[in-house]
This record gives sequence, C-alpha cells and structure tokens, in this order.
Amino acid sequence: MTVVYIDPYFLGDPLFVTGLARDLAASGGGSGGGGSVLVHGSGERGERALESLGRTPRLADGVWETEDEAGRAAVEQAARELNRGVVHELNEQGVASIRALAADRGLVKAAGGGVEAGQTAWLAELVGQGVVAVVASLVLRDGALHEADAVATAAALARAMGGDVFALSTRSVEGPLSVRQLDGVVPDPEAVRRLAAGGAVVRVGPRSLLGSGGARGYVVKA
Repeated sequence: MTVVYIDPYFLGDPLFVTGLARDLAASGGGSGGGGSVLVHGSGERGERALESLGRTPRLADGVWETEDEAGRAAVEQAARELNRGVVHELNEQGVASIRALAADRGLVKAAGGGVEAGQTAWLAELVGQGVVAVVASLVLRDGALHEADAVATAAALARAMGGDVFALSTRSVEGPLSVRQLDGVVPDPEAVRRLAAGGAVVRVGPRSLLGSGGARGYVVKA
C-alpha cells in the first residue's frame, strides 16, 4: 500500500498529471499493480478561487484561510474540480481510478485542529484490487466540508492502512535521506518533515518510481 502525497508544486504543472498517468499506466497501476492512494489539497486552484473573490490567499497549517462561507465554498469547489480532473486523466490513460473526498464514508475525520483516520476498510479493499484512489483532502467540520492539510490526511491514511507515504522529489535520489537533507530535493521540505513526524514511513523519489514494483524511493530518516 502506497499513499502518495501530491505537492501543490506538481499540481501547478499542467503536464504533471498526464505524465503521472502514463507512468502508472506503464506499470499496470500503482504500487506494482496493487493500487495506490493519491492525496491532494486544492493547490493553486484554491488560491485562484480566493483571488477571484477579491481575497488575498493566505496559507495556515497547509490550507487556505477562508473568512466566510463564500471563501470556504470556493476552496471546496476548487478541490473537487482538481480531483475530477486528475481521475479523468488517469482513466483516459487506462489507469482504473476513483474519485473520493476524505469525508466520504467516514474515511478521514476532523479531530481538534487536525485530522484522524476513520473507516478505511472500504478504501483498502478497492485499492487492494488494483484501483488508484484519488482523495481530495476535504473533511466535515461543523456540518460543512472544509479543506484539511493534505500532509496530515496522507499521514493518517498511511498509518491506518499499514502503508508508506511517497513524497515526490524534483530530482533523482541516490540513497536514504535525513530530514535535514530534504532542501533542494522536494519542493516543500517542511511538508515532508511533517509527514515524517506524523508517524508514517516516508519515502522520497521521482514520479517515475511510482508503481515500479519494489523501487519505491528512499526512506526519510529522522
């Protein structure tokens, strides 16, 4: 089981999703044909959605701050559209994929200021059959969907489902890394450090390693 955290940096590249789909298709899906979970937030789409409302986007704990219902709804819609687009491209390239929200069927729940895994068995069953699940990090809070930190969502799912977290690098990696060696290797070193601190096994590597059997990147050590 591999949970892939997709950094907003990569989602901002218009060619990234197509390349990701081709890599997964070439290997028969994720994790050597065993399926995988891709986790993302709203990324640049959320930022642009807030700007369209005349807001100045600000990040707090990995999510865009929203001051009112209009802002919350705009970020939610942006995450949904991104989720739909990623799944569409994967399916177009022959990768069996499903859309999901973190809130679906109690998969991930808001807990205090963060999140915790809930009912993950249904997702694990699908992924175990070779399906790639694309999860938008939206959780229920106070009766409405709110964006949650995709880093925390990925770490929670990996812990609950007994898998690793794969963080994408911007260059090749030649051996295990410490958390102090992440600068210049991944777009957001602090995000990967938070993944490692979240209790999951974190591996780092380029996109081409996804789904390539045992080659799943190098472990990030504390």
